[in-house]
Amino acid sequence: MAFSSLVRAATLLAATAAVLVLQSACARAVDDGFAEGILIDGDSTTLVQDMCVDTICPGPLATCAGAPPCTIDLQSDVMHCGACENPCPKAGFTTHGTYLCSAGKCVIACDELRADCNGNPADGCEVKTGSDPKNCGGCGVTCKDGDPCWKGACGCPKGFANCDGECKNLQSDDDNCSACGKECRAPDDETDPRWKCGPKVQPHNTKWTCATAECAMHCKPGYQDCNNDFCGDGCEINILTDMDNCGACGNKCAPGQECMNGACMCPAGTVNCGDGTCTDVNVDPNNCGYCGNECPGAGATRPGQKSTGAPGCVGGKCTYECYPGYADCDGDQDNGCEAKLDSDQKNCGACGKSCDVGAGQPCVSGHCLVKKCIPGIVR
Repeated sequence: MAFSSLVRAATLLAATAAVLVLQSACARAVDDGFAEGILIDGDSTTLVQDMCVDTICPGPLATCAGAPPCTIDLQSDVMHCGACENPCPKAGFTTHGTYLCSAGKCVIACDELRADCNGNPADGCEVKTGSDPKNCGGCGVTCKDGDPCWKGACGCPKGFANCDGECKNLQSDDDNCSACGKECRAPDDETDPRWKCGPKVQPHNTKWTCATAECAMHCKPGYQDCNNDFCGDGCEINILTDMDNCGACGNKCAPGQECMNGACMCPAGTVNCGDGTCTDVNVDPNNCGYCGNECPGAGATRPGQKSTGAPGCVGGKCTYECYPGYADCDGDQDNGCEAKLDSDQKNCGACGKSCDVGAGQPCVSGHCLVKKCIPGIVR
């Protein structure tokens, strides 16, 4: 009897050990979301395991028609706002703002100095908060009677005057010079002392402008009287392009530089490639190594899509750089960085790292979605 009991105990112990060995083999560690398994009957790769393929999207992600599994964020996607196939309105010319999806609801982001004061996104941002005295700077902000709303603030700032509801700088406004409505123009009276070069004599490149609240002859914008002969040859120097007087009289550009819009351009290490701007051929992908050498490669995966990568230039040699989260997995620069690593089922987290596409296993945040297996269920 004792011997029989011993045999039964040994048999039970052996069976238990066998089960533990099998469970140990079936519960191997999961590497970055991939469940390892053992081959069963030649047609299955998984058995009872710690981690199994999961196809349920974690919120707020969803699987919408035409998109890879679990790639649509219902909280922020303007085409699927709050639910699949629930697009936000498209902004038009009179919308004066942009429609966004926030917390699963369509909202409107207004342009600067515009607001949706009636709470109706359908008519866009209907109020000009930059000039509306009843909504000055914000909805419901009312200015005092007689005070204009100028650039979103009630009343005119220091140095400006209220001219028929508009704030004007009387020091420099040609239409309101020293007083509202006082226009700055050439005097009709040829004996006016402001004709400092003689009756009705107006030197070259000069005009009547308002400065320090006085209407007088001055150089036109972009010109200067560098030889101090105002009444002789007027404002003879174009300081926007003159190499010896670039931006100001006497400001001479260094050899190899050019005067562009009043600034000496092309400092050391850059060259002018003929388009009016200076470039560093060591880093410019449009002029890599030398002018005109444009590095190959697509800037976006398809027309209309945002750019996922771009050609680069390092040390005067062409490279191709993918933006974070994207990769050129097919090695074809013509279609750019085509793989979105955080959601691509065949390139999940890295090129070639595939989820179980046949089972519908999504790639979420660069990991194949898995869940805790139910003990005893063969997958």
